[in-house]
Amino acid sequence: MKKLVLVAISVAYLGGNAMAQDAQSVVANAQRALGDPKSITYSGSAKDVAFQQCGSNAADMICRGTHDPMRPINNYVRVIDLTAPTSRHTGATNNPAGGGATTPMPGTFFQQVTPQQVDVSQPWATSLEFYITPWGFLKGAAANNATASRRKVDGKNYTVLTWSPAVKAPSGKNYVINGYVNENNIVDRVETWLGENIMGDMHIVATYTGWKDFGGAMAPSKIVQTRGAWPFFEVNVTAAKANPADVATLVPAPAPAAGRGGRGGGAAPAAAPALTVTSEKLGDGLYRLTTGPGSYDSVIVEFKDYIMMLEAGQSEARGLAYIAEAKKLIPNKPIRYVMNTHPHSDHTGGLPALVAEGATIITQKSNEEFLEKALNTPRTLLNDTLAKNPKKAKIEAVSEKKVYSDGTRTVEMYHVSPVPHSNGLMIALIPKEKVLFQGDFSLPAAGQPANDHVKALVPILEKLNLNFDRYINVHTSATPQTKADLWKAVGK
Repeated sequence: MKKLVLVAISVAYLGGNAMAQDAQSVVANAQRALGDPKSITYSGSAKDVAFQQCGSNAADMICRGTHDPMRPINNYVRVIDLTAPTSRHTGATNNPAGGGATTPMPGTFFQQVTPQQVDVSQPWATSLEFYITPWGFLKGAAANNATASRRKVDGKNYTVLTWSPAVKAPSGKNYVINGYVNENNIVDRVETWLGENIMGDMHIVATYTGWKDFGGAMAPSKIVQTRGAWPFFEVNVTAAKANPADVATLVPAPAPAAGRGGRGGGAAPAAAPALTVTSEKLGDGLYRLTTGPGSYDSVIVEFKDYIMMLEAGQSEARGLAYIAEAKKLIPNKPIRYVMNTHPHSDHTGGLPALVAEGATIITQKSNEEFLEKALNTPRTLLNDTLAKNPKKAKIEAVSEKKVYSDGTRTVEMYHVSPVPHSNGLMIALIPKEKVLFQGDFSLPAAGQPANDHVKALVPILEKLNLNFDRYINVHTSATPQTKADLWKAVGK
């Protein structure tokens, strides 16, 4: 018996040791297949998008859906220095300058992963952009005890290398990154997962196709990165060079005034200040919730048997604070519904807390698929309210109009389209108090012209012939606003 146990232990040890050796052989073979560069630069054209939004641009001004269209990046260049190690990429954009404008303005995309951020003990959200590249992945696999397994995907046989960074997810779980090495020792795909407020365990996948020798540098012709299965970043590579002599000076960071930046690469945001919620009574069982200047405001509506919350945006902290205030103002009634004005990340941030509360999300029909899939993704990497109290997200979609009424209280929901900001925008009318609630149609400061979004809204309101006096924006205003203020803003 003792001999059998010793044999079993020896076999297990040898098998594990062989697997580790096999992984290192796969890494070494893949590095050789890519020319074993110390650095590489490639260029061409690219596309990106702000997550949960769309990149309206000179060629395509209307937002058709989540991540549609993407923002073109011309004169795109990336450098990956495996010795430093670091990554930088840049390009020229032509997109709206912000502040409600839709006229495209020249700008600069720039993103970097610094040597400090490449450290696998640093936040994975930033360093993964280095390690999700084939060259960065193999460097990480060589240094972080990768293991190897065999897998068949889409009819192709792969050796899958797997390793984990030292940094842990907020839940305490290990992050995992996989690289798919084909029979020619080429990395076709790299995947990892990142905890994200709306997307849960967000699956991040980068695929690399059309590998070829660009005059001494092996590189893919096409790079596609998706997040949560949604388009996120694409590159068409037209040129590449291995070990450029000027690697340290390639792709310098632009001056701060050069234009809009790219994704990531910045310092960690400062801790958010504590939220102090105050309420404004708009009518019996009707309140506006705010935290003062810079607030994302919500409105709560009391029905006979439940509460409806209009918007729970920006963050989990705000969602929880507004839930607590709603229960204080209207006790002993559940929050049955939460209305989402549109799917942008700063207007969905509080939704996980409302899902954990058991509320059904009311959203425009075009947002249904995105929110249903995202909010029902496992949340094993997070330790937020919904991760601690998992519930299936319930979505109730509105096509063009939907009325919620119990005989004493009525709220009307309307789809507003076409507008450039989002194809999934909704407004809410509370007829009794003549209140119109909306998400991103902010009125201009005194003496300033109305932005293009407000100009697009007014004809829609005229066509709907809605009867309202008070005009409430999610982005809080310094003073109460009215229909007269809205009409004045557009010269009516």
